[in-house]
Amino acid sequence: MPSRTTIWFRDAFVMIFAIYVVVSIAMVPWSNLKISQPSPTSCPTGCPPSINFPENNYHHYDDSLTFDWNSVSVTYRAVIVDSDSGNIVHDANLTDFTSTTSPRLKIGNYSSTVYYTGMIGTNLLDQINNETEVFQLILKGDTNQLDSSSKITLDWNKVNVTYTLQIREYKDTDVPIIHEINNLSETVYEYSNFIEGKEYSWSVFAVDELGFTSEASSINDLRIGTTKFLAFMLFNEWELPFLLLGIMMVIALQAGVFLAREEKDD
Repeated sequence: MPSRTTIWFRDAFVMIFAIYVVVSIAMVPWSNLKISQPSPTSCPTGCPPSINFPENNYHHYDDSLTFDWNSVSVTYRAVIVDSDSGNIVHDANLTDFTSTTSPRLKIGNYSSTVYYTGMIGTNLLDQINNETEVFQLILKGDTNQLDSSSKITLDWNKVNVTYTLQIREYKDTDVPIIHEINNLSETVYEYSNFIEGKEYSWSVFAVDELGFTSEASSINDLRIGTTKFLAFMLFNEWELPFLLLGIMMVIALQAGVFLAREEKDD
């Protein structure tokens, strides 16, 4: 028979492993796995960036965190008009595309105009009546003379979008902005000056190169240094904990087989 020490070691190992697995699963931020909601399609000044990470009420164990959000799309309208009749022969509404081709047109004179209609979810041409601003929204205008039946292809430069991220002290009365970063071309940003035990909130919005600003994302709460549990740290990277659990299960299986053989031999 196996010695009392061996039995105690085996039982303790199994109990510790079982407790670790149960507590690890309980501490996992399962909200990170939820399916993202579809982005809104109607916003007064352009829809906000949708948040990838961290989500609302996220508890972070360290003083450094990488924010991640989705890019904002921009929209255009390309119109080709028959100059002789005044009829529109091509009218395309496009999202993130900077080129369009008309159907085959007959011989004649045509004028083309490319408008910037704003960030996704809004139409700036429906909201701006000032002639100067409308002129600013015209990205490209041209005339075309067709001597034979053919298509017209329009190309224009993309309107670039940058992002502004704001971090606030959550519990302060006036909710002051403690950190603001502008002109972010990427949709990720790392901040490493959090204070442990503090509560924060953050949001991000988009700004296009013409100066129009989207709505801000929802203000998400963030708590720093509120947990030090190892499993929570590990489960921020999904591959590592499952690899670790797999290794531990293999070790437990091998140990069980070894101890079973020892008991049988005795």
